[in-house]
Amino acid sequence: MKIDMYCSVNNKMKFLSVPAGTDVSKMQFPADFDPDLRVVRFKSQLELIPGEHYIAVDAQDVVNQINAKGYALHGATITITIKPVGKQPVTSPLPGRQKRR
Repeated sequence: MKIDMYCSVNNKMKFLSVPAGTDVSKMQFPADFDPDLRVVRFKSQLELIPGEHYIAVDAQDVVNQINAKGYALHGATITITIKPVGKQPVTSPLPGRQKRR
């Protein structure tokens, strides 16, 4: 599915995505829609393939919301995990602190 993605001007981690070519200024949103959401275009003609992995976007969720409501409200999250690989670092005495024989 090709989409246009808009970013909130108030919260850079909040996004509105719609089918590509949709004029968001003419869209009707429900009464409980985020009243403070003002958006600017972030990406155009972005191809989202459900089941594929994307950085910061759950493609399946965005496509499901668009199919159900005509738009998707979503956030962007990046999680970084650092794990040690291989052997643990070896500690050695600090320079100048070595014992003399």
